[in-house]
Amino acid sequence: MWSYAVLSMLNPSKTLVEILRDRLGKIAGTILSFLYVWYFIHLASLVFRDFGEFLCTTTYLETPMVVVIGLFAVVLLYTVNSGIEVLGRLSELLVPVIPVAISIISFSLFTINDFTAVLPILENGLMPVLKGAFGAITFPYGETVAFLMLFPHLNRKDKLKKTVVISAVLSTLMGLLVFFRDLFVIGGDLIGRSTFIPHLTSLLIPEFNVEPLLDINLLIGGGIKISVCVYAAAKALCQITGVQDYRGFTRAVLTFAVVLAIWAYDSVLELFAWTQKVYGFYVIPFQVLIPLLLLLLSLIRKGKPQGEVPDKEGNNNAEAVNA
Repeated sequence: MWSYAVLSMLNPSKTLVEILRDRLGKIAGTILSFLYVWYFIHLASLVFRDFGEFLCTTTYLETPMVVVIGLFAVVLLYTVNSGIEVLGRLSELLVPVIPVAISIISFSLFTINDFTAVLPILENGLMPVLKGAFGAITFPYGETVAFLMLFPHLNRKDKLKKTVVISAVLSTLMGLLVFFRDLFVIGGDLIGRSTFIPHLTSLLIPEFNVEPLLDINLLIGGGIKISVCVYAAAKALCQITGVQDYRGFTRAVLTFAVVLAIWAYDSVLELFAWTQKVYGFYVIPFQVLIPLLLLLLSLIRKGKPQGEVPDKEGNNNAEAVNA
């Protein structure tokens, strides 16, 4: 996340597509831009499928998944077409609900915690910890690469780094809170065999139904994430093709994401298996390799002294540059 912020500040007022074309050339930059369009759409489809699987498994058992995902997509289409400012204001209003809901669920389970569930520590060595750390890099932090399509719209770009650090710290703390809450309540063995772990944990709260809080968290977090991915894909296509208004692509992007979400996987187990075994390696070029290459080229370009420019008589005039 920090590298994305630095990359954006080294290329002010430029989106990811413009940075790719500027640093790698028009042809290579355009090809990689199309690949990023695919990645943003694929990421949106994964969130759609997670959303549909959760609701159809836990809440709306008799409702077809295509109906749940389709209705959600219609709402998000209106949100994305309303503009990036509306999306930002909506996020500013709704995102604080997520930590509040997490805190309510966590404190409700405080009396049934088993703090010995964390033992034994490093029973299987350090390798599982390293694999978990690698997974945390790609999800969720690496997925913020989509914000490179949004950073040029910021009003106060000087606070970008500070905002990124605060967001990373707060999201990490919330993730740790949820992880240790689930670990202390249901134990590591049951976590390894469960599909929707927070839902299982919430069922242990006596005389208090917190499932609506989980649904609200998923609606807010998943909705904003999909909206960002759809906007990023539509904006990228807009800049690649030279079209002025990105709204002409949002309907096609959302339709493709919904179809891909339903068609790509036969079951939730297949989805989770692909996510655990393939996803981490699949996203490395998009989240790590290409951004680091762009960051390196941007740093080289920044550190390179300006060359001499010719004066009116055709002679190299270094003083003109210094002036």
